[in-house]
Amino acid sequence: MANVILIKHPKNWGLSEKLVHDLTNKALDQKKLRDVEVSLLFVGRKIAKELNIKYRNKDYVPQVLGFPMDKDKSEDGLIHLGDIVICTQKLKYEVVFQKSSLEKVLENWLVHGVENLLKKD
Repeated sequence: MANVILIKHPKNWGLSEKLVHDLTNKALDQKKLRDVEVSLLFVGRKIAKELNIKYRNKDYVPQVLGFPMDKDKSEDGLIHLGDIVICTQKLKYEVVFQKSSLEKVLENWLVHGVENLLKKD
């Protein structure tokens, strides 16, 4: 069975679903995760901040948020790992700030997001 990567984004997000899919698989491979379902949600600054306030009591725009679900396989044979939320505007800013590539910054953020989903309760 392969990993299932669900991607939700606004129309004007400016990224490639194929790139996001490939980098997410790379992040999962790095953590030796197979048969995993993960959801990615790309949002703007306003929604990212609202989620950070609501779920973490932090009043700032985060880069990456992780909402873990399960670490064990379910009946469908998948580990429903959880949701990763990425602020698209902060991602694009960070590319310029770091003088890096979009692929490199996004790859780092996806690894960070997966790590957030794997944290102990």
